[in-house]
Amino acid sequence: MSAGNRQEWFPVYRISESALIMRCRGFTLTETLIAILLSALVVGMCTVVLNQAFVSQRQLQQLAQLQQNSHFMLSLLHNELENAAFWAGYSQMQLAASASFPAAPVTDCRQDGMDSGSFPVPARPFITLYAVSASSGRLLNCVTDAQSDSDILQIKRLAGQLLKPEQRRTNRYYLQLQWPEPRFVSSSEALATESWLYPYLHQLFYVQRQQTTDGVVPVLMRKRLSRNQSGQPTITTESVLDGVERLYFEFAIDSDLDGQLNYFLATPAMTAEHWQQQHYRIIGIRFYVLLRATLPDPHYRNNQQYLLGNRTFQAPDDHYRRMVLSSSVAFMTAESSHHD
Repeated sequence: MSAGNRQEWFPVYRISESALIMRCRGFTLTETLIAILLSALVVGMCTVVLNQAFVSQRQLQQLAQLQQNSHFMLSLLHNELENAAFWAGYSQMQLAASASFPAAPVTDCRQDGMDSGSFPVPARPFITLYAVSASSGRLLNCVTDAQSDSDILQIKRLAGQLLKPEQRRTNRYYLQLQWPEPRFVSSSEALATESWLYPYLHQLFYVQRQQTTDGVVPVLMRKRLSRNQSGQPTITTESVLDGVERLYFEFAIDSDLDGQLNYFLATPAMTAEHWQQQHYRIIGIRFYVLLRATLPDPHYRNNQQYLLGNRTFQAPDDHYRRMVLSSSVAFMTAESSHHD
């Protein structure tokens, strides 16, 4: 077959103009609007789900933090308060008549006109348990930044087990057991090898407001007696737990010295005679702690009123969840060894 007469064996496709137009056209306006609406509904549903998840997560975080802090505070206060009256059988008068005592810190924690501070001072009461309701200004000679309308608690007590002189630590003070009057000593005094000692603690607990990057946070603070590297007495300050907003105490009073509870008194109702414990005995403490979450929840508002014994706290319509913790502690006065 010649080239001029060859037949084309390849098929020829012909597309009509209408089919070409149908194949090339996009979505109509109605279809586009429907697609946008459906997309918006899906995005909205996802946003609601994510927002609810965020709200639930923040709520669970706050509740978990409050629960965890409540366990810590119960353990801390019970441990500190159960042994608040333990002095190995010595009375406050015997302690005040101590044969010798170290020098006091320059800024010691004491109630002027009533308490001698960390160590006994001649002709002045040595008060082992004391509390005051915080206000503005310097309190107990060493606290300047306590949260108003919250209590400050001061505890002096013995801790731990009986020790021999060679077991002393350089940063602590001790009570040497000898009759009729004991001696307050440090690790510097030369003692007979047959001497026995108890570690001595002088501590204050109070609430302070601290500014952080996330806002103002209430913090449980502690001040305590210590010795610095040069051997000088000092009062150290440390934060114990974030989220403690209020501390209130009520004291169990034995008014007829028969060892039985007669009544409770809140801190503002206590007198010098109660603290000196000559005609009264403090045999226990009931405490109230108001805990607050440390981070706000924008989806929660708190304007509740909280009852803490005979005192109340009105939440300032903020975004923090709170919890009231309360318990009672009877003092242990046994003369056996104590672990701390």
